[in-house]
Amino acid sequence: MQQILVIRGGAIGDMIVTLPVLRALRHSFPEASIALLSAPPRAMFAQHAQTIDRLLDPDHWGLYRLFSQPPTLSEASAAFLNTCTLIVAYTPDTAALLQAHLQHYCPGEVLLWPAHPPAQIHITEHLLEPLRGRLRQPVDPCPQVPIDAAAAVSAAQFWQTAGLPDQGVVAFHPGSGGTSKLWPMTGWQQVIAWAVQHQIPGMLVSGPAEQEREPLLVPPTWPRARNLPLPHLAALLARCQVVVSHDSGIAHLAAAVGTTTLALFGPTNPYTWGPRSARTCVLWPQPAGPLTLRSLPPAVVIRTLAALLENTFSYTPSRVTCTILQPAGEA
Repeated sequence: MQQILVIRGGAIGDMIVTLPVLRALRHSFPEASIALLSAPPRAMFAQHAQTIDRLLDPDHWGLYRLFSQPPTLSEASAAFLNTCTLIVAYTPDTAALLQAHLQHYCPGEVLLWPAHPPAQIHITEHLLEPLRGRLRQPVDPCPQVPIDAAAAVSAAQFWQTAGLPDQGVVAFHPGSGGTSKLWPMTGWQQVIAWAVQHQIPGMLVSGPAEQEREPLLVPPTWPRARNLPLPHLAALLARCQVVVSHDSGIAHLAAAVGTTTLALFGPTNPYTWGPRSARTCVLWPQPAGPLTLRSLPPAVVIRTLAALLENTFSYTPSRVTCTILQPAGEA
């Protein structure tokens, strides 16, 4: 039996954009045993999608030992690598030392590929590129996250407890992994005030990074989804009509569960990092730069959100699937 190992680090969004790779490997090598070496809280999406057979924790497995000279892997880890017929490792750079050590233990093929794409190449296409000649059928580059059954039950209970209606709910996620990706609080406050004024049911999605911003944003009657396990959060987002977020892992997650997503982009290029879904709209004010989001007019966000809620928005898919609008920023 073939043994395939995929090594992938990064945050939530990094794992979601890797799902097409795992799906493509599963479809092309249905009889192979596929293992993923990645942080379990983020990598569980791959398990739920049934694209992998085994999830390996990098800390428990001792991945860092492959960067020492000489490598000091445990006997069990070394024995596992010796069974691999293909290793695909996405690394921050070419990592020549890692390549040499993996090839020392692995009798099969070792592919190291940069984790970050070049300009104007979408991340999903970039991650698929080293496998192009090895795949047996065309690949859908759009990530898909299935909903776990237990998480769906939990989401339904959350919905009922919060008194949310079956339709029309908007989830707002005002956070991101980098401060340069954040839209100013005044913009969020205006959009949320508009939603309250128009009696649009809403909820706030937050993690540790957003809790300082949360009290300034959420109306007292809105429920808060705080620090949820990712499968449960995915199930909640799947029940929403629209999710509004920054360039973040949550935006990628919302798009991957099939929910209409409005993503506010600033310094990063959505043609490279945009959530890949036909039901995603990216607002990317121009001119682009480190302070781009400071110039995004709240009126543009409100107008776009209203059209998405009313199903009057005119999607114009880009070459990376999502619709990308480039409104002029305010001075």
